[in-house]
Amino acid sequence: MKRKSQNVFAFLGDAYLRERAARKLIAQLQQAHPRALIPIEGRELTGAQFLEHFSGASLFDDAKILYVRRADELPDSERLADQIASGLSESIVLILDAEKLDKRSKLYKALSAHGALEEFPKPDRRSLPALVRELLADSRVKLTPAAIKYLLSAVEPEPARLAKEIEKLACYSTDRELDVPEVRELLFSDQSESVLKFLDLVGERDPQGVKYLRQLLRSGEDPNKVFFMLASQVRGLLAVKSLAAQKKSSEEIAKELGKFAWLVGKQRAMAHKFSESELIALLHRLHEEDIKIKTGERTPEESLFELVLATCNRLRSRL
Repeated sequence: MKRKSQNVFAFLGDAYLRERAARKLIAQLQQAHPRALIPIEGRELTGAQFLEHFSGASLFDDAKILYVRRADELPDSERLADQIASGLSESIVLILDAEKLDKRSKLYKALSAHGALEEFPKPDRRSLPALVRELLADSRVKLTPAAIKYLLSAVEPEPARLAKEIEKLACYSTDRELDVPEVRELLFSDQSESVLKFLDLVGERDPQGVKYLRQLLRSGEDPNKVFFMLASQVRGLLAVKSLAAQKKSSEEIAKELGKFAWLVGKQRAMAHKFSESELIALLHRLHEEDIKIKTGERTPEESLFELVLATCNRLRSRL
């Protein structure tokens, strides 16, 4: 991260990662020199507030940190851009976070030219393990390599969700490394083990999957979580089937996908119950249902029942 100013910072991208970076920076600043922390929502930085925080600031003002969250909702971003370009009082540290800023905008250009700008794209399969190790180190949690792989395969690959699960592990005070059985028990002391059983039924195309889904939702399981895990299951089956078609062994597939060999063997057996075209069609259907859920056209429960009924009942399976 290039630092062209010591009092203007911006963090963009993934919500959890940019907020984590802002928290760390604030802690460092407070440790070096105690300051008043003033959090502001971007949409609330109106003309009156702008004048209050920036107009007439001098070296004799109390030191403060202005933390502007969701800066992409600023009502007058150009005014702030002009202020950044002209320089802030040494008594002010300005921190902005936003999901995204238009790189052609005056504010983005001002931050690039005069501030410290850092972007946090959503982690992919290659970068996620390194992030998980950072989060584990932050929480002082030690896992065996196998347990780290299990964590990555069992929890949705969202930084916020992974951080939450690692917080659970941190409550289990120990100086030694936790292995797979301990991690499984600590993470899945709720209904998640039942979700894994449900996924097995769907993978086996067992008609009991519909009945089990009903029981699962009645027990209070989050339907959004079940939907995500079902989508992950289908993507996993398709990846394994594709590599198996290339005559690769379970060990070779496990190494390429970063999974356990036993899990690949299990998914390989399930994948035999589907044609490749069926799995591709199911992925497209999941994508369509995801859009319907996000637009309010359907509830997650409705989408789940439709998908599971179509998958487990081969006679009416027209994905």
